[in-house]
Amino acid sequence: MKYFMLLGSVSMAVVASTLLKIGSRTVNFDSGLWGIMIGYLSSPVIVGGFAAYALGALLWVYCLAAFDLSYVSFVSSIQYVLLILVSILIFNEQISMMKWIGCGFIMIGVFFWLKG
Repeated sequence: MKYFMLLGSVSMAVVASTLLKIGSRTVNFDSGLWGIMIGYLSSPVIVGGFAAYALGALLWVYCLAAFDLSYVSFVSSIQYVLLILVSILIFNEQISMMKWIGCGFIMIGVFFWLKG
């Protein structure tokens, strides 16, 4: 169950970032601070992104109680890899070879950390 919660925490961070990116396209950033705040609060996608972050934070607190801090910190770095996949599949972003190599190093590091 605790591993499911850890996966949920990482997944919520990815979902939240994705929703906030999508929602940010609808906010007028030239309207001053008050206008931006109204734009945030009136966008269901942005509110959903904030809610996903909140849920992820609750799961994260559970994970901090259930695992060592060093363990959850390293496992949470998997979200970088998931965000690259979201960037490609949803936002059609181009990922350079250097970024792929960096992603590979992250995964190698997570693997060795979990095995150590």
